[in-house]
Amino acid sequence: MAGTINSLGIGSGVLTADVIDQLKENDKKLTVDPIQDKITLNEQKSQALDLLNSLMTTLKGSTSMLSDDTMFSKRYVGGNNSGVEVSANDGVDVQNFSISNVSLAKESVQQSGTFDSSTAVITNGSGTANLNIDGTNYSIDYYSGMSLEDFRDKINEVAGDAVTASILQVGDNEYSLVLKSDKTGTNQDITLTDNSGNLDTNLINKTYKSDTYSASNAQIASSSGSMTINVGGVSSTIDYTDGMTLEDLKNAINNDETLKDVAVANIVEESDGNFKLIINPIGSEDGADVTITDNDSGLDAGITSNASNTSGGMSEVQTAKDATFTYNGIDLTRSSNEFDDVIVGVNIKLLEDNASANISINQDTQAVKDELQNFVNSYNSMLSELNDMTLADKEEGKVGIFNGDSSIRNLGRELTRIIMSVDDKGNSLTQFGIDINQDGTLSFKPSDFDAKMDEDPQNVQEFFAGKTTFDDYGNENVVNGVFDNLNNKLNDYVGLNGSFSILTEGLQKEHSSLEDNYERSLKLLNARYDSMTQQFIEYDAIISNLNNQFAALQQQIDMAVNAKN
Repeated sequence: MAGTINSLGIGSGVLTADVIDQLKENDKKLTVDPIQDKITLNEQKSQALDLLNSLMTTLKGSTSMLSDDTMFSKRYVGGNNSGVEVSANDGVDVQNFSISNVSLAKESVQQSGTFDSSTAVITNGSGTANLNIDGTNYSIDYYSGMSLEDFRDKINEVAGDAVTASILQVGDNEYSLVLKSDKTGTNQDITLTDNSGNLDTNLINKTYKSDTYSASNAQIASSSGSMTINVGGVSSTIDYTDGMTLEDLKNAINNDETLKDVAVANIVEESDGNFKLIINPIGSEDGADVTITDNDSGLDAGITSNASNTSGGMSEVQTAKDATFTYNGIDLTRSSNEFDDVIVGVNIKLLEDNASANISINQDTQAVKDELQNFVNSYNSMLSELNDMTLADKEEGKVGIFNGDSSIRNLGRELTRIIMSVDDKGNSLTQFGIDINQDGTLSFKPSDFDAKMDEDPQNVQEFFAGKTTFDDYGNENVVNGVFDNLNNKLNDYVGLNGSFSILTEGLQKEHSSLEDNYERSLKLLNARYDSMTQQFIEYDAIISNLNNQFAALQQQIDMAVNAKN
């Protein structure tokens, strides 16, 4: 207020602005500043509580992890696994197994005859070709004057989900169409046939074609008998019965133990309502002639004498095959080099032919040890702050901000009681590598924990995370582990409706009330001294007027005295 009312004190020389400011400051120290001190203390408590809440939440993260059964279900893969890649899901049984005698699965790769350029014309009219893989037929439309590149693109457009077509330059001015199955396995053999006769024969496989039938289930046998099917010198006899259909014969060929490795049969609809049985030589008999001989005269001539072998320049450069390997002494076959159906929860990927591996699936205790160390570190950080906040050192005059608050002070004791607890089997955390030091902090010895895990891993899991059992009537019995108990206790403090939430809410309400009280007290103080200032101004004016009157009277007295002299 000093400097605001410049005239104050002129009349009296006593009632100055400095006097009012001093009076107001003293009054403020008695009435307003104590409220501000309480606000400051409130804010310090809130900050301290936030810090403690954060540290305990971090600690609870560790106790939550260690009280979860899944922490003990983690697995790692070890052993000598060169040439075999193995991964295991959590919870898979700990076990050892061997993989040997690996022969990798392969894709089917077909290569056409050569053309003088990648843009060479490969059709002399329009029509359709049929690409067959894994029992699925893809109709490839072509047009007159189509180039090799365009034909490649058309195959990728129509059958790209199963086959990849590319053009390979195999020499000077020599280009071939290459077809590769996207998957491995014996069922991935690729055959390309021409339904219309206008496609360059360099692009099609040499095939056997039956005569035309009106449906895939058209009858081809009028009595019972047998036939001999020969593929490049490999032959097999197949029985037929009256009423056998084209579809039945296709299935019989594909399921025949002798023929299935040298030929693939399928049915192609070359045009509307015109179906043919197609037999493609594969593997060692790729490009061979196919003959069907009726041994008993019961077959339709469309299967025998009216059938024909077409010429073709497409040849097999890699035969589709399944993976074969030996698992724990048992010979197995899979269509892919990667599979997860040998051991539940275990994925196996074969990488090399002739690979041999001894695999071990082990319990991953490192994750538990890492979390135990996190628990110890978090607990020690929390304890250090808690001790400072509840400190009462009379000699040095140090008092923690929560000294005297029983809800905070009891926290450390409650956690220590659980950490030092012993279950009904005599287990305690000290036996598992967690020791309490003289100053109350914790330390962790991984070697002690490892020894307990080697001795009885199930006991470790139950002591840490508890267990649930059911009686004969289906009633559930839950026994908490030590970290369940710690987690529950921490939840009492930092959980959604825990003690810290209540304390925080109380501090917030107190802060709001103190702020209101501060504003109200300051307003009253200012009003009181504003009124006092006005009174001082009025008193100062009266004194000034009296001083002036006295000065005039003094002058008259002085004049009268002088006149007598």
